[in-house]
Amino acid sequence: MNFILKINGSESEKAAYVGWTPVKCNLKIASFENSSPVRVIISTGQLQGAEGKIALYKDNSTSAVSVETIELDYMGEEQVFFVAGVFDNASVARKDTFIRVEDRDSKIATIQRDVMVRVRKNANELAPIEIKLFLESFVELARLESKDNYPDPSNEYTKTPSKLLDEIVLMHTLDASNEIHRRTSFHPWHRAFLLHLERELQKIHPEVTIPYWKFDEAANNVFTREFAGENGQTKIPGITNINSTTVKVSYGETLEPTFNKNNPLFTYSKHIFWGGALKRAYRNQNPLDGRTQYIGMSEKELICEAPADTKDNFKFWSSLEERFSHNGAHLTFTGHVVNVGKDPVDPVFFMMHGNVDRLWALWQHVYDRFDGNDIKTYPYQGNYPGERGEKWARDKVLNDDGHYDVGNEDVGNYAEDTLWPWAYDYELSRPIRRWDTNYLGGDNKGKVPQINIKFPDSPTSKYPYPYKSLTVKSTIDYQGIYSENNQAQQGFDYADLPYFDKDKTPYKCEMPETDRKALLDQFFDQSIETPKRLEIASKLFLIEDGEKMRTLEVLSDKNEETEVRLMSIVLADDSQAEFLDRALSIIEDKLESVEIRSELIHSMIGAKRSNKAYPSRRAKFFDLLRGLLRGENLQLRYQAIEILTSHEDEVAQEFLIEELRKDQGELISKQDAIFFLRENTKQQHVGLFHEIFYESRNNAVRKAAIEGLGNDPQSIDLLKEVVTDENENYSVREASGLSLHHLDYKTMNYIAAKIIAKPEPGDGIKMFKSVNPNPDEVDFKAGLLNMLVYTGDTDLLKGNEELKSSLREVVASDTQYKAKFRSSLEAFAAAPVAGPTIVEQLAAELLSRLDGKNDD
Repeated sequence: MNFILKINGSESEKAAYVGWTPVKCNLKIASFENSSPVRVIISTGQLQGAEGKIALYKDNSTSAVSVETIELDYMGEEQVFFVAGVFDNASVARKDTFIRVEDRDSKIATIQRDVMVRVRKNANELAPIEIKLFLESFVELARLESKDNYPDPSNEYTKTPSKLLDEIVLMHTLDASNEIHRRTSFHPWHRAFLLHLERELQKIHPEVTIPYWKFDEAANNVFTREFAGENGQTKIPGITNINSTTVKVSYGETLEPTFNKNNPLFTYSKHIFWGGALKRAYRNQNPLDGRTQYIGMSEKELICEAPADTKDNFKFWSSLEERFSHNGAHLTFTGHVVNVGKDPVDPVFFMMHGNVDRLWALWQHVYDRFDGNDIKTYPYQGNYPGERGEKWARDKVLNDDGHYDVGNEDVGNYAEDTLWPWAYDYELSRPIRRWDTNYLGGDNKGKVPQINIKFPDSPTSKYPYPYKSLTVKSTIDYQGIYSENNQAQQGFDYADLPYFDKDKTPYKCEMPETDRKALLDQFFDQSIETPKRLEIASKLFLIEDGEKMRTLEVLSDKNEETEVRLMSIVLADDSQAEFLDRALSIIEDKLESVEIRSELIHSMIGAKRSNKAYPSRRAKFFDLLRGLLRGENLQLRYQAIEILTSHEDEVAQEFLIEELRKDQGELISKQDAIFFLRENTKQQHVGLFHEIFYESRNNAVRKAAIEGLGNDPQSIDLLKEVVTDENENYSVREASGLSLHHLDYKTMNYIAAKIIAKPEPGDGIKMFKSVNPNPDEVDFKAGLLNMLVYTGDTDLLKGNEELKSSLREVVASDTQYKAKFRSSLEAFAAAPVAGPTIVEQLAAELLSRLDGKNDD
């Protein structure tokens, strides 16, 4: 007897994943010819140590009740039942539950299918294996080739992605910014964007989902060296604390999150495809300590305290969430994640938007807003009623940066409109754009992405079926509640948002009632002491235009305390043109405090995402920043350099080159000048980096120069020479290895294996020169192991017995030197290393993979 069991419509093991939303299962017996029924029993179970749990259902309504078993008399007709994860019982990175089908008479299990309960989880609560698989799969996307067909690369208006992650990032570039921000389609578009990435991640590790960073809570387990990276603070350039000691370091180093060498992001973060290293540092408060002042509304405030006439209406609620929640999450940082158009290079972007989407899903659950035909669920019904295609393009006004100025009542924002760039038969909801984006500068002049991408298929969901194409409306009912047999369910659930009525509990809005108007008056009352006014401000969000204008008056009043003026910047509406004008006038005022000017500069960058008037003020803003390059204040200078170089500004690049050519940099260190030039390296920069590497005696500068060669294929021979030079400084060798890995990871992995396998002369084990190796040597070797673990060709390395011998010495239980294999992070940590060192962990991981014992 041969039972055939399909889960999610497939017999494939890749389809055996469920969430809280029930999925359809089909059961039949192949070549059934019996004259009498076969008595069948269907049941579920858990594997040993399981955390996941599934249940059976006879229908998939939200009122359905689970059954322990399903018993039936099979007479040849395919049987349908449903299975779903038991709420609050998700699996941890493995299939740990199963469906069993038995012949009821013989009691012999004839088929058993293992199943995983896979849901999106709070990033702060992930198990180490879940973190590892998420980061590994994200990094893998940065190595895989892009797969879609693009227009002719010789077309001057085309920017062709080099890698799959590059392709995904280009969907969120400045070209699309006006279409995916400040419109009611903001949440639908980003829901599709997240799911696009998640499906690509699951092709690498099917256990993975995108975790969500709850940015209104402490994220002490997220912003660590083991996960998203430990962030520095950028307010005071060049200063950091190590073991309570103030140390002056490179400003560029303060902008880079710090990763342990066993983190998959370590190698990735050093050279991303936008140019330099991954940049992310917190602006004021470290998010691992809790909600920053930029997050204007917490989850509970968004759900419970929005004005009564708006909180159950998506048109108003979505604007509140985008402005007072999402925008503030971006503003928490400087670096890539605050820079629209480049932010998806950072996995934190997707974890942030995981929470943005979860907040929308939570709002949908609380107010029952899943029916896409209801105007309170989505206000712009039907299709865009105007012209499309080339006529639309001819008639449409371009804004000051050469992009079409679109709003709510425009193409792409109506419920039945196709979401760009996911089209059906290459029918875009708006035309491929052609214009000259001169302001981008450098090699990006005149180039915009022309991408028309197929939405990834998934073995666990037919979405966007039954829709013809991916539309705004298609994203709304993510659990498929309003579709037959949940056909429109998108294949994801959130850990804290159930499907079945029996699992739902009323959302508790037990919060003290506040008189917002009275609080507002108190904040504006100068007779009240500053600490009290700041406390009041932390509870406020401003809705009416009059309130926002009063905030701008506080900002402009030099008699106000600096702390109050800084708070007024947070409270102000940066989507107003008046805010930009006031900010620019204050930034221009050299008599203003550095703190105020610096915060307004940061807010101006945030306004690029939120303010339609930003393009018209951009020229003046950048002129002001250029004026700060040679100004007296170090903080403002470095802030200006960071922003200008991230936008490929040629004036800033010339300034940096000028400083580099001096014997001794006067306004910026050579190390930092190279760091910022890496944002958009040109051929003339490469020659300069070579010069500096050979002429400088400062290893920090030489290291920076080598890092600057990470995008130059002509430098491969030099990089090989440096990384294999046993007399070279270890930090310089490491930088060379990372640059070479970015250019040609296969060649670098071959070199890494040779270095690890080759015995070192000395009295230690093979891998190290002494029984107590220098932390810099450990750093270097750990970096090589990181490359081999996360990007190495396991099949190719399996036959390398010398490599395996070296690895076994590191992990051997009787090795007396193990506690001394400490990287610089471990050597200078406040607390002693507990358990295996990072080098031991990496060596054990690689050895396990080479011996075929790794189940991941």
